[in-house]
Amino acid sequence: MFVDFFKGIWRDRFILWGFVNKDLQMKYRKSKLGVLWAILMPTALSVIIGGVYSIIFGSDPRVFVPLIFSGLNPWLFISGTADGATMAFIGAEGYLKQTNVNAQIFPLRVMMLNFINLLYALLAFIGIYLVLQPGKIGPIMLMTIPGLIIMFFFCWGLANISASINLNVRDYQMMQSLVFQGLFYATPIIFSPEMLASRGFAGVYLVNPFYYILEIVKVPLQGEVIPHWSVYAVAVALTVIVFCLGVYLVMKNKKGIAFKL
Repeated sequence: MFVDFFKGIWRDRFILWGFVNKDLQMKYRKSKLGVLWAILMPTALSVIIGGVYSIIFGSDPRVFVPLIFSGLNPWLFISGTADGATMAFIGAEGYLKQTNVNAQIFPLRVMMLNFINLLYALLAFIGIYLVLQPGKIGPIMLMTIPGLIIMFFFCWGLANISASINLNVRDYQMMQSLVFQGLFYATPIIFSPEMLASRGFAGVYLVNPFYYILEIVKVPLQGEVIPHWSVYAVAVALTVIVFCLGVYLVMKNKKGIAFKL
């Protein structure tokens, strides 16, 4: 199953990259700033949200804005991938019915587009951090790389799951959207885990799988500390489970996808 899954992607790798390149061009088509919006949008969003919440929580904006920025953009990658992937197979109906292109490239197409946007956003973060906290730029931030690799495969699996379930249950997209809206406020993104722990609600985020996936990117990105090895262990375990389940669902539905569209 896994061999066939990866062989299909390798066979259609040029088609896949063509789709991703086309998606990037269409997203910024006729825009004066083009791909710069991938940097400006998360920067502006983080500065606005960070500025407002720094006032609400009485925190220093130089500390709070990077905190928001480092968590918000990975979260947008996760939620954007999950949401976009629900239409991965449905939006590719013409290709799946009229060609022999491998179906597994379409959830990956969605994930890769969002991942590229995340990389642009991280460049913006580094620029903001150089202005607000230049002393914290250092080698610890390199640990963001393994975190991004783990997150990449987690979201790839998540995309496969979302695409497969929505293919069979068309209400899934709306249900998933509601769940992610709730999880946004239950995940330490606009606040630190310590804020919940100090009030006796540490369990809220400790049972949240997205907390671990975000921590391995968010924490080293701030250049101060590296998450405990147990956080990485849970993140890797979750990624293996999600990715394997995603591959299983895609390959199970692969032959019948065209008939369900």
